[in-house]
Amino acid sequence: MSLPNKRMFGSILLFIALSASGAVSAVSEKLQYQVSYQGLFSAGARMPIADVNLVSREPAQDAEYLESELRVTSEQYASVEAFYPIRYRFRSWYLRDASSGLVSEFFEGNDQAKPKHRLVYLDDPHQDFVTHDLSEDGELDLPALLAGTYDPADTNPELARFDRLGLLQRVRGMDLRPGMHTDVLVSNGKKMMRYRVQVEKEEVLQVAGQEWNALKLRFDGFKRNKRGKERPAHRPVHIWLSEDAQRLPLLAVGKAPVGEFYIELKTLPAGPALAQLDAG
Repeated sequence: MSLPNKRMFGSILLFIALSASGAVSAVSEKLQYQVSYQGLFSAGARMPIADVNLVSREPAQDAEYLESELRVTSEQYASVEAFYPIRYRFRSWYLRDASSGLVSEFFEGNDQAKPKHRLVYLDDPHQDFVTHDLSEDGELDLPALLAGTYDPADTNPELARFDRLGLLQRVRGMDLRPGMHTDVLVSNGKKMMRYRVQVEKEEVLQVAGQEWNALKLRFDGFKRNKRGKERPAHRPVHIWLSEDAQRLPLLAVGKAPVGEFYIELKTLPAGPALAQLDAG
């Protein structure tokens, strides 16, 4: 059985980053997801290819911000490991009221000889974002961010800039209703994009062993070309949130030229004891 190429895995990560984030009101939330692919390279069958672990926490009681961490691995899937092992970590730090993101981290360890490690500052009042390569610049503010001692810049609410992992923090805190939409500025550390989030309708889903009343949301990303004209950054991604106070991300579906990718909730939030992140 063949697997999608490297470019397809880039699409997977986009869907994961959009589909998973910790609830704004929960500082000890742990969620587990499974990524699967269905299409040309799986002969039409739905094929699991990776696991996702998401933890949200309060770095310190007096910290001005919250943190979400997302880890993606294919280590339990031999066919994927033989083709292209997946090892990613995303972290996002954002103001407690989710009015703006502060800093985001991206680590890719698929190629152990050439790991990628970036820290992206979103709270600079003079620039849309500032990206650092930690393999060259050292740890910078990463230890302070993890310890809860990072001092945010004078971030005005008008900034309202996020990374992809922190995007849903803004959305989940809103009064979501079918028919409504909102625009959010998002950066992946390379470019600035505008995301339009639309609440399409209410649906009932069977996920994680139970039935959920859910809201179906559509995420469209737009980037500007050299002439300043907007164009789609990717195909639309649909995400279902639980229609309750937690607004749990239940399912994400994204289409690619060769098939569809799914990120589905597998376990419900665990308790505070499981919410501690390691520093690696």
